[in-house]
Amino acid sequence: MATWDELEQAHPLAERARRGWAQMPVAHLATVRRDGSPRVHPVCPHLAGGRLYVVIGSTSPKRFDLANDGRYALHAIDASEPGPDFDEFEFSVEGRARRVPTSEVATWTAVRAVCPYPFPDDDWLFELDIARALSATWDPLGAPGRRAYRLTWQEGWEAARAPLNEQA
Repeated sequence: MATWDELEQAHPLAERARRGWAQMPVAHLATVRRDGSPRVHPVCPHLAGGRLYVVIGSTSPKRFDLANDGRYALHAIDASEPGPDFDEFEFSVEGRARRVPTSEVATWTAVRAVCPYPFPDDDWLFELDIARALSATWDPLGAPGRRAYRLTWQEGWEAARAPLNEQA
């Protein structure tokens, strides 16, 4: 699976997602419960050392979802205000989460350095490895024939490309 830095090399809009998280650092994290049903949670993604992380509170049920199964999907929408030049932007990644033990002090320190809020040592830190990414950039609001322009990337591809059903 890829790191965030590797994704930025392959997907031209990953940097836009990075900038969006700097302005509005909230995304929705989908996890898988032990019984196989989905669960969705708001989270703040953090980029440190070229890798993608989430901090999960010590009492949150999603910590066990990630620790037990590991599969996740993270989806974010640009929080910019609509206007004549506004184009909606969505970015999502999927993959596997790995719990980072507190013994990995350098990683915890790096994430704390970029996190805008303090978090206690009993919270759980997860690195999100990336297997797939999807971006959608929409024409401005009110544009005739308004549509989305999508780029997908998956592990093993050199670069992102339009989905097969949208290729010219």
